[in-house]
Amino acid sequence: MKTEEIKQVVRDRYGKCAEISGGKESCCCPSEVPASSSFAAEHGLYGQEELSLVPEIALSLSKGCGNPTGFANLQTGEVVVDFGCGAGIDVILAAHKIRPGGKVVGVDGASQMIERAKQAVAEAGLQDRDIEFRNTYLNETQLPDSFADVVISNCVINLCPDKEAVYKEAFRILKPGGRLAISDIVYTERIDPQVQERFQSNWAGCVGGAIEEISYLRMIRETGFSQVEVVARHPLPPKELEDMACCPGPEFTPAPAKEDLAVVQEKVTSIKFIAVKPKTS
Repeated sequence: MKTEEIKQVVRDRYGKCAEISGGKESCCCPSEVPASSSFAAEHGLYGQEELSLVPEIALSLSKGCGNPTGFANLQTGEVVVDFGCGAGIDVILAAHKIRPGGKVVGVDGASQMIERAKQAVAEAGLQDRDIEFRNTYLNETQLPDSFADVVISNCVINLCPDKEAVYKEAFRILKPGGRLAISDIVYTERIDPQVQERFQSNWAGCVGGAIEEISYLRMIRETGFSQVEVVARHPLPPKELEDMACCPGPEFTPAPAKEDLAVVQEKVTSIKFIAVKPKTS
């Protein structure tokens, strides 16, 4: 598929998921692991206290693989942009952390997700906060240069066919000294090219657009970011890999062949990393 076709496929899948308030079961990593504070901190996931702040609609549509607000070191008054905000789980958590005086902008390509995010913000009692949503692709935010203190993203950029363009956009909108806090899916090593081609043929969930970690982090540095640091990893066990490979759910995304998933067992992980836009660039 070409870039624009992939974007449309991803938007349609997640839009349909939002329309019915989630699939038959969540494929969000935090639903698969203990959410105790110590485990959550170690693996870059949500803790129970954080999840208690989030309305059910945002939880049911959460398709992330981490908790970027947990390691972004958000401060009062900061401006945060969430790339691929979905139904707003990280927007809501960020809004709690940067009050008072802060601002959160959620960006998502699926208009149905934006509507669910607005609903979640209202149900969380945050409708009076400075929260904005934009229905657009991540590389086309139309936000001003040097706008944000922090860009976060949760298991979305792997879905983008034009990852470099997405990170260039993040670099542009960040203030000098601004930072990334990203959770995403990568391969820990090179995989069989034929298997990868089959994953890409229908952009299979979170493995369709995944690339090797070494290439991913090199791209971040080549975009201009410095101080790139992986703060946590969460290798996907077999059931989680199977779920994530047809994210946002099997009724929306064709499941890859079990033989192909077997080839990438123990080679797919969620990484959580931070990076900084240099003050002089």
